[in-house]
Amino acid sequence: MRAGILLALALYTPLLSPGETIYPASTTRSLSLRECIDLALSRNLDIKIIHLNTDIAGYDLSSSYGVYSPLFTFSAQHNYLEQPGDFDPKKAGSDLPYKLDQHTLTGGLTGQVPIGLSYNFNTYVTEERARTDFTGLPNNFPGGIRDTNNTYANAQIVLRQHLLKDFWIDADRQQILIRRQDLKISQQAYRFQVMKILLAVELTYDDLVAARQNVRVQEQALQLRQQLVAETKRRVELGDLPPLDIDQAETQLQNTTTALATAREVLLSQQNFLKALLTDDFGSWTDIDLLPADPLLAIAPAVNRSDSFFNALKNRPDLIEARLAIEKSNVVIRFRKNQLFPNVDLVGGYGGLGIDPITSTAVNQTYSFLNPNYFYGVVLSLPLDNIAGRNDYRASKASKQIAELQLKKAEQDVLVQVADLVNRVQSRFSLINSTHQARVYAEAALAAEQKKLQNGLSTAFIVLQLQETLTTARTAEFQAMADYNKILAQLSFAEGSTLERHHLNIEIK
Repeated sequence: MRAGILLALALYTPLLSPGETIYPASTTRSLSLRECIDLALSRNLDIKIIHLNTDIAGYDLSSSYGVYSPLFTFSAQHNYLEQPGDFDPKKAGSDLPYKLDQHTLTGGLTGQVPIGLSYNFNTYVTEERARTDFTGLPNNFPGGIRDTNNTYANAQIVLRQHLLKDFWIDADRQQILIRRQDLKISQQAYRFQVMKILLAVELTYDDLVAARQNVRVQEQALQLRQQLVAETKRRVELGDLPPLDIDQAETQLQNTTTALATAREVLLSQQNFLKALLTDDFGSWTDIDLLPADPLLAIAPAVNRSDSFFNALKNRPDLIEARLAIEKSNVVIRFRKNQLFPNVDLVGGYGGLGIDPITSTAVNQTYSFLNPNYFYGVVLSLPLDNIAGRNDYRASKASKQIAELQLKKAEQDVLVQVADLVNRVQSRFSLINSTHQARVYAEAALAAEQKKLQNGLSTAFIVLQLQETLTTARTAEFQAMADYNKILAQLSFAEGSTLERHHLNIEIK
């Protein structure tokens, strides 16, 4: 076999007669396969949807870091109390009436860091003013009213550090790690969806070329049938052929007319399939007649099953997704194992207190820690029977085993698919040469028999048979080329190299 064979359906020179169209259309648009791919990448609805899913996964990951954002709180409040006089059963005297005004400012900052440390800083300043009525009792206050004020200030920071449970991983860090994997999975899902769309575009494009070529073949057959009917009528009129031959020729003419109508219907369907892949506005493409600019070509295959196996296992996005699912399982196992430990936390706090009639003095006392207060200690807590934790851990390990088995099964399915496609590439390529030769011989046989018919040495029935043989041979030739190209596209998809096949590099940010 020669190193390369290049065949094009352009060899079929008889096309449509002048002014004849396949079907009414307002606009004809010629598109190469590359142009179809570019349109699909920018307009296909499935690609747009999966891209948004990838964006959502990125937003989810970013939002999961919000757990480490410090939370600042601030409040300002005024309280007023007018207390009437009352008696105290434990005292000889009575509680005097008073009026109390309070102004309180509070602020705080809380949060946590990824090492299991949580912090809480809070402070407040309360200014009080009391007016007590001593009227009726001996006193030295102007008008019998004592007007007093005081300020209380406090600031404290409290820390809590996990030492075992929730130390190297906790629920928040687990969520972040899982969402990282989810983002990677969504990126691979996006790549896989793009590959699927590109494969569908390529297969549909080849089918469209084949469907259009089938219309041309049926039109050629119709032309041959019409010529034969005319020739048969002429020979019958001359008495060289029996009238029955006219009926046979007319029957085949009508059968070919039916086949041509069916071929045109298939062509319209293939156009619609391709349009749906290329646009997000099918209505605007309804009246466009798509004309494939690329012919069907057949180039000698250069495939190696071992290389295809290696590439498929390495590059297939769905297999990469399965491996990332195992990594997600590892994160869950790590977290579940950590939750088996008891809670052992270091706690501590330090602050200052200030009390003075002058607000600034009270605040200075607080933040100079003239009156400090602090505490520290250890907090231990553990369930006496950690049934839930132990079984959650076992379940997570079982889930990982399932993910590993699913990966193994997926890899095996891919290898079977690749092996089958490699075999089919070789066999389908061999069909191209044989179908080409069959078509050449059929053309020669028909031409010879038509001359014999003209010389009265043959019958219309034999010519009809040879015409049918030629039509079948022509159909088989272009269908073999279309099938071969489709097998190559499917093998590239099975290997995970569809993007490389079309020189595309998809970067997801």
